[in-house]
Amino acid sequence: MNAAAGRVFLSVRRHDEAIAHYEKAALLMENDYAMTGMLISCYKAVGDGESAKRAARRCLASTERIVAHQPDNGSAMSFAVGALATLGEVERAKEWAARALLIDPDNHNMRYNFACTMVVDLHDPEAALELLGPLFEVVSLDAVNWAKVDFDLDTLRDHPRFKAMIAAAEARLAQS
Repeated sequence: MNAAAGRVFLSVRRHDEAIAHYEKAALLMENDYAMTGMLISCYKAVGDGESAKRAARRCLASTERIVAHQPDNGSAMSFAVGALATLGEVERAKEWAARALLIDPDNHNMRYNFACTMVVDLHDPEAALELLGPLFEVVSLDAVNWAKVDFDLDTLRDHPRFKAMIAAAEARLAQS
């Protein structure tokens, strides 16, 4: 319930309320890297870099434990990449991303999370668009709608390629 509420608050940019829900969910689900991963994004949205780094350290600890036992877990790797980038470990983040894309290339959530990291932390909109392009050819309407409001993608909103991807995805989905 708390994680779902956090997502709802994020979709309407009520980041402080999303933080409260994700913090509670992270306490209840101690090994759930996604909750601390979402906190990273929320704290960045409200300009709290120290809390983002604190959440990144928690997220990285969880993801490293999981990947040690499940080396093909692309979802965990995607959150690890975001945590590493937040902590300034750019080269390590890029290495993890490259490895994850080789191991789990069709993982849509992983590719989406990498795109967010490319935009927010690595300031590489072209790399983000390369990751998002194939996704918009196959994802659901919910995923397209999320991309349209996701704080992490704000700097792409006016990019012609991003606009074209969204329009093409909406047209594809309208025909379904």
